[in-house]
Amino acid sequence: MAFSAAVAATWPRAGAVCGAAAALVAAGRVHSGAHYPSDVAAGAAVGGAAAALVRAGPRLLRRYVPRRR
Repeated sequence: MAFSAAVAATWPRAGAVCGAAAALVAAGRVHSGAHYPSDVAAGAAVGGAAAALVRAGPRLLRRYVPRRR
């Protein structure tokens, strides 16, 4: 899910394809009984948050880390 979110931010069409694949995997995990729906939802939330933090990382570093001179 994190990969899908990261790709979607850069390449929306490829992100849609990756998101569809991630959704199918998530549905398969619930259907097979390997995970509860809440597990899948939590994984999607964590994946989305991780992708957002990785994408914002360079901007946050420039903002909060002092430069050496």
